[in-house]
Amino acid sequence: MLEKVSLKEAGEALGISPDAVRMRVKRGTMRGEKDAQGRWQVWIDLAEQEGEQGPERRSVDDVDDLRLRVAVLEARLEAAEGERDFLRQQVQTLTMAQAVMAQAQKAIEAEKRPRRWRWPWERKA
Repeated sequence: MLEKVSLKEAGEALGISPDAVRMRVKRGTMRGEKDAQGRWQVWIDLAEQEGEQGPERRSVDDVDDLRLRVAVLEARLEAAEGERDFLRQQVQTLTMAQAVMAQAQKAIEAEKRPRRWRWPWERKA
């Protein structure tokens, strides 16, 4: 049976914070309304919620599923870290190559500068 309760009571019944209950109402996943004093009241089925929520009530299958998810996420994280390290090395290599190319370009430009014409009687310094 649905009962109208405050955000705090709903949070305690669901095992979440009152702010989380407020966000569920805002998203439309829970029904709620403001009372005459301007406080939020939400509709929940307390009898149904008593048997569901809470980490101590998780079954062994749920724990195994969570462990599997953690293992998969750890593998993905390791792969992402490897890719990050590879890309960092590539950036470092390209940065060094760019510096070498800049030096070579300066040397080429220095050679291309026109030589100053001198009168035959001027001394070379």
